[in-house]
Amino acid sequence: WAGINFGDKEYFLLQKSLAKLAQKSGASKIRFWGKIKGTEKDYYIAESVMEGGEEGEGEEEKPADFEARGTGINQFVYWVSHDALSDWKQLPDLLP
Repeated sequence: WAGINFGDKEYFLLQKSLAKLAQKSGASKIRFWGKIKGTEKDYYIAESVMEGGEEGEGEEEKPADFEARGTGINQFVYWVSHDALSDWKQLPDLLP
């Protein structure tokens, strides 16, 4: 699209990295959302669909109007990585 691409090597590494993330996270669907170019590092973003009800480690009490994972603003779970070879880190659910 518009002549922009990542090149064969980076595309291959992203494809393998996302497959590994899907297997490791248990996501039912996962897709590459995009790349954000930062001033010091770039950020790769992935978007996934995961079943609700999974609590993270050490999570705080949620507000009464919190939308559970898989619904509303928390319909998708987002992951970030600095490059295709690094581990993906899950971003926290959104709070009202």
